[in-house]
Amino acid sequence: MELTSDKHYINHNLNVYYNEIKSFSKKKTFLNSPFYSSHHQELNEVINGLEWDNTLSKTFPNKEILRIVSWNIERGKQLDYLIDYFKTEKELTKADVILVIETDNGMGRTKNRNVAKELAEALQMNYCFSPSYLVLGKGAIGETEHSDQNTLALHGTAILSKYPIQFAEGIEVPPVKEVFHSSEKRLGCKKGLVAQIEVNNKTISFGAIHIDLSSTAQDRAKQLGAIISALPKSDIQIVGGDWNCGTFNLRRKWEIITQSFSKLVTIGFAGAIQHYMTPELKFEKPLFNLLTEKGFDYNTYNDRTKGTLYFDMNDMLTNEKTAKFIPNFLVKELERRLKPWNGCVPLKIDWLAGKGAKSINAQTIEKPQINNTRLSDHNPIYVDIGI
Repeated sequence: MELTSDKHYINHNLNVYYNEIKSFSKKKTFLNSPFYSSHHQELNEVINGLEWDNTLSKTFPNKEILRIVSWNIERGKQLDYLIDYFKTEKELTKADVILVIETDNGMGRTKNRNVAKELAEALQMNYCFSPSYLVLGKGAIGETEHSDQNTLALHGTAILSKYPIQFAEGIEVPPVKEVFHSSEKRLGCKKGLVAQIEVNNKTISFGAIHIDLSSTAQDRAKQLGAIISALPKSDIQIVGGDWNCGTFNLRRKWEIITQSFSKLVTIGFAGAIQHYMTPELKFEKPLFNLLTEKGFDYNTYNDRTKGTLYFDMNDMLTNEKTAKFIPNFLVKELERRLKPWNGCVPLKIDWLAGKGAKSINAQTIEKPQINNTRLSDHNPIYVDIGI
């Protein structure tokens, strides 16, 4: 939609009903309930809402080089440190556009802060935010040891820009599971966010997406494809985000087991590790072939020497999450086989890709931290493009 007003915020008072909504065990029962009949309009307006503020950036410099950052900020759990880091890290201070993945708004796990809004205000950048979910619980694995109740309970994706955002829209992507029935009970569905700005009389459109973790390679390609198809017609098009292209199908435990044995037989354990950094070569061809077919350059838009996430068996939370997907005997075997890598291997799952502009420089900032505190489980990536 065209952003014809300066700003718009998402607000609601549905929090008084969260426990009642959670009491429904089945989505079908909920949709057929008198409660849903009475509240479906407000629920849909919130879940499909769009928030923006185009008053925060005061300067719109004409530039020949534009820096685009993409970062999964892990909900914004370390928001104060994240703000400090964006303000002081030399390379991030040059950001013109930031694709912000995993953004909370009114979630107890992040102190009920509006993460995108606060980050944008601190950096004096305009922003738009699209929620994917109304989250009915405290959070996912490792996020439930707090006592703060959710207020707005929204989680989604944001785009920050030094330039006025002319157009923005949340884009539903093909679903891979019903999140109402998941361990982190939610209403809504996975969405990406597209936006358009203008720099030097050139229109530039952006698509940001956090592709579902519980997906197949084909699912991941379809979700990214939905974002590409929704990009406004522009001189330059950029897509990015956390694409979860970790070379596995994480839908079902038995599929993970069969894939693991298949990899051991065909390419060996070390070969499987190598493919974490080069997913386009074999296991994630549907997604990367799609980019190529659509004319997007992904290779020069990314630093191919560094990972953006670490599978670290020395980390307690990694072990807990791993146990959710694979049986205990495989966890033990994994620990044994990862000893030559000291239990930790990098994965390249966060990406940028573009068409209509040449990449000049692409980098990854490894393990950003302040006061020995990791700011996110992901590394930020950025690319400079000529415009």
